[in-house]
Amino acid sequence: MTHFPRHPVPTGRIYKAGDYSHGTYRAMSGAEVRILFGNKRLASTVQLIYKNIPDKDAEDLLDHYNSVKGTFESFEAGGATLNAGWTATTGALNTTVKVTDTEWRYAQPPQLQSVYIGFSSVTVDLVAVTI
Repeated sequence: MTHFPRHPVPTGRIYKAGDYSHGTYRAMSGAEVRILFGNKRLASTVQLIYKNIPDKDAEDLLDHYNSVKGTFESFEAGGATLNAGWTATTGALNTTVKVTDTEWRYAQPPQLQSVYIGFSSVTVDLVAVTI
């Protein structure tokens, strides 16, 4: 099992909490019934933004993407990485290691932009998967 790199620390994060699995059914009368199918949020996403980092750190992120075969394999991502910069409790983000059997996988390939000789900006999109 590989782990998402702890360094560099992201300079920004966009987090979407995901939702609980449920079904909605409407009767002929128009009454609505909602049934909850589980007690875990599904498909939480986090976008990690790394601005102006050394190319070696950018390479580490790309190497990790290659090591998990792109978007195919899931991996553990330490809370210190995903929560960097967040000052409230981490439970709200549901991003700590192995929260209720949650791992992460890449939602799409990382995006890299060269900004200056030896420095790049990288954006990584991850999606939570329940194992």
